[in-house]
Formats: sequence, structure tokens, C-alpha cells
Amino acid sequence: MEIERPRTDAATAAILIWQTGYRLALAVLAGSIAIGLRVLGSLQLSPVAELAIGTELADWLVPIATLMYVAMVLVIRAVVRRTRTADRTLSTLMVAADLSVVFLLVLLLARPEDYFFGLFIAFVSLQLTHVYFGRAPALLMLVATAVSFLLLNDIADRHGAMVSWGRVMVTLVVFGAGALLVTRVQSNLQERLDTLVSIFQKAEEGDFSESYDVAADERPDAITSVGRAYNRMRTQLASIVLTDPLSGCYNRRGFEQQFRRELARAARSHTDIALLAIDLDHFKLVNDTHGHLVGDRVIAEAGELLRANARADDVVARTGGEEFMILAPNTSQDGAQHLALRIVEAFRRRSFVEPTPRVSVTVSVGVVADAVPNDDIAEDLRARADEALYAAKRSGRNRVVLWSQGLDALKLRQTGETAISRRT
Repeated sequence: MEIERPRTDAATAAILIWQTGYRLALAVLAGSIAIGLRVLGSLQLSPVAELAIGTELADWLVPIATLMYVAMVLVIRAVVRRTRTADRTLSTLMVAADLSVVFLLVLLLARPEDYFFGLFIAFVSLQLTHVYFGRAPALLMLVATAVSFLLLNDIADRHGAMVSWGRVMVTLVVFGAGALLVTRVQSNLQERLDTLVSIFQKAEEGDFSESYDVAADERPDAITSVGRAYNRMRTQLASIVLTDPLSGCYNRRGFEQQFRRELARAARSHTDIALLAIDLDHFKLVNDTHGHLVGDRVIAEAGELLRANARADDVVARTGGEEFMILAPNTSQDGAQHLALRIVEAFRRRSFVEPTPRVSVTVSVGVVADAVPNDDIAEDLRARADEALYAAKRSGRNRVVLWSQGLDALKLRQTGETAISRRT
């Protein structure tokens, strides 16, 4: 499961920035110790380095390699800090710099029989690379490490050192097998972590449809525990994030998610979809007359009444202070009109906040229903429903207006009479 690329690059940038401090400190410390020991005569150059490069040049390569590494780390850090992002190229370049300086120092300071120390250091770096940068840079580093180790031994062999190629190959095979095994285990951990990250990213956007597949973890561990905890909390999180606490209906975020999902489904199945824009008439007067506590109770009961009159598949949402919307999938114009009439009539018969103060509230409803060619119709449907709602409010409220081309609106009056009004 692929994680959103910009977020991954931003995470890689953050990792590179904090790691550069440790790299600089380690490079300066190791370089200073090596140079100091060389000056004191306590550290000898490798005989292979003296023969292959020359004593004087090899002696200078220790500080030169340290300075070049420090300079590269500083450049990479400056680039990352400026752009606040880092793709795989920068992380791979950093890994290549680490590997180069390790094997250069091994060539300069270690005897051929001690070249395996380079593999040991590379193994540690390999695991850190996989943890922080992913499998691709780690596998690339594994191949580069094997090539570098063989190259070191070839240089030693060419300059008269006694190289046991059988021992070299056995060492390399053991290193490669161990590295691949650990990389495979870490890859499994990383893939499962990526799955969790993807689930959390969807949850951040209000999509709680996906759960973590606990059964797929053959050997449960801490990651499994996190996934299981998310699954337990998923319903509660969805309710908190997507539901309006006062009315009990979807909030705007939850409605948008359901709206997009139902539009995509209607586009695939070539079915109609209806949208009802609902406004409580003169709701400000309720607050001004009875107070906001009574107004809140009216909103709560209105949400309950709308859900009771909607069908099982309909989506009821509170999209504003006294504004609601109902999304009716697979519903024609006639079906939407019938639903709107039922809602208007239910509000006419209902007394809110009983037994006292028995508030009467009516609603105006704008209705639109249409076939769904694609997802792009979302804003157009919403605009048409709002236009029909405004027409209902302008024409006296407590009624339904059905949108049609040019707003040839069918107004269903309180008496149930039908009249056509043309907008000029």
C-alpha cells in the first residue's frame, strides 16, 4: 500500500536533517582520532594502501576523506532545509557517501584480513538505512557493499597481499544471507507500518471505511496491537469526526464523504441521485423568543425527525446552523418530491420541546434529482438544490420547490395544490 509521496518525502527530509547532526559529529570524531593517532605514530597505514596509493597521498586521504564527507553532509542538509523535502535520490546519495567513506577508511587503515570490519560497519548502516529510508536504498546499499568488499580484496590481491578468495566468498555469502534475512523481516514490518499510516491518513480525511487486517499477521506483535486498538476505536472515531453532536446527523465533513461516495456509485450504475436542501423557517425567532437552549433542543429534535422520515439508505446531515441536507441515492425526481413532501408535512404536525414551550417550526425544502454522468456533478447538484431552497423561501416558506431548467419550479403549497412559476 503506497503512502502519499509528498508526505513520505517530507518525512525523509525530517529524518535526514536530524541524522546529519550525528553524521557530522561521528565523522569529525573518527577523523580527529585517526589523524591524531597517525601524528602520534600509534596508527599505521595499511600496506596495501601504501603500495596502491603511496604513503604520502594515503596519509592525506584520511583528512581529505573526512572533509569531503563533512562537506557533502552539509550540502545535503542545506538543500533539505531549504526545500523541506527529500526524495530517494538524496537519501541514496547520503547512503552512498556513508558507504564510500567507510570502505575508503578500511582500505587506508585495515589489513586485508581485517576487511570484514567494513562489512560489519556496513551491516549496521544497512539496517538503519532500511528502517529510515526503505527497502530500495537498503538493497542498493547491500549490492554496493558486496561490490566494495570484493573490490578491496581485488586491490589487495593485485598488490601482493595474501587473499584467500574462498574465505572472502564465504564471508560475503554469510553477510549477504544475514543481511537479506534481516531486510526481509524489516520489510514485512515496514509494509505493515505503511498500511497503518495509510489507514490513519484516510482517517485524517474522515474515511474510516478501512480496518487493519489483524488476521493477516501470522506472528502478532506491537504493530498488531496498534492495529487492533484502531479497529476497536474506529466506530467511535468515525462518530466523533463525522457526526454533528447536537442533531445526531452527519456533519459537513461526513456529508461530503458520503456525497462523493454515492456520486461515484451512481455514476458506475447509471442511476439517479436526489439532493434535498432543508432550512428551518424563522429559526432566529425561536432563539430570540425562547433562548438558545430551547433552540438547541429544536435542532436536536429536528435532526431526529429528519432521520425518522428519511429512508434507510438516505444520508441526513446538518450543514449549517439551521440548515440540513438529505442525500437520497437511487432516487428519481418523483421519489425526491414525495420524500420532501413527507418531511414538510411531518414538521407541520410536530410540536417541538414538549410539554413546554411547544415550539412550532416549519421547513422550506429545495429539491433536485438527476442522473449522474460523473463525479464532477457534485457542485452543480448542490448549487441547484440551494437555488430551489432560496426559491421556496422567497415564495413564502413552509413549502417544497423542485428545481428544473431555468427554475421552472413546481411549488407544492401547504394545501397540496400544484402551481407552476416561471422565473424571468
